Amino acid sequence: MKTLIISLLSLTLLNTHLFADDGEINTDTARAYEAHLVTFMWPEGQSSEQINYKNVLSTGNLLRLTKGEEDKLSTTSSTSGSTPFGNIEERLGRHVKILANQQWTLIFNHPGDTISKTFHSEQEKDGYPELTGSISVKLGRYLESDIRYQHYLFDSFTQPNTQGQSGKGSFFSQGRNTLDTQPEFKEFDPALVLALNQRNKTASKKVNYLDHPTIGTLLYFEPIELEDAMDKIALLSMMTETGKSLNYDELQSTNELSLK
Repeated sequence: MKTLIISLLSLTLLNTHLFADDGEINTDTARAYEAHLVTFMWPEGQSSEQINYKNVLSTGNLLRLTKGEEDKLSTTSSTSGSTPFGNIEERLGRHVKILANQQWTLIFNHPGDTISKTFHSEQEKDGYPELTGSISVKLGRYLESDIRYQHYLFDSFTQPNTQGQSGKGSFFSQGRNTLDTQPEFKEFDPALVLALNQRNKTASKKVNYLDHPTIGTLLYFEPIELEDAMDKIALLSMMTETGKSLNYDELQSTNELSLK
């Protein structure tokens, strides 16, 4: 079964970097985990510490997505109830604003390998996510994580309708065009940004809370069987190639059917 799955991965994931290296998976040394990351924002007034955001000097290099791109790139998935993060949005979302709820299947081929992922929040303003981030996880004696966030505050502005209209009924307006200043639509631009870097070492099956006055983080790693991890990644990759999105529970059902 392992040989079949490895062959399937080689065929379907030829140009996709899903593991810590691009070589063949070493079943003797490889380790697999389900990684869970929940990022949330504390309500205002929960901390007396002053957090300084910096001005965004240019929006040229910031992530901006259309709806189609958001659906294609999103890695957010519902979390299985068998982990401490089960139903986390329902339980935690009553008290804080959840910015990202991420889950990944990670396969480390050798100790010392590092896997990196990027993510962003679903809350969008004119295509800009409120939060973008990246996480790098290294397999050592512990699982070492390096998380980098950029949290944005937005400025709003209105775009006036500049279509000219001829004035009527007034000597001063006759023969002139006047601008209709009624707002046509409203946009948002990222104006301020908080760059945050958090590092952590943890054993698996232990929920970690990374504290910050504004942005809170919950991190959890669940060890899983290597064969199950390879099967999940292969199935998810095939669904991505066909343009069909699956949440975690649907992926689990598909995985069970494929093993019967």
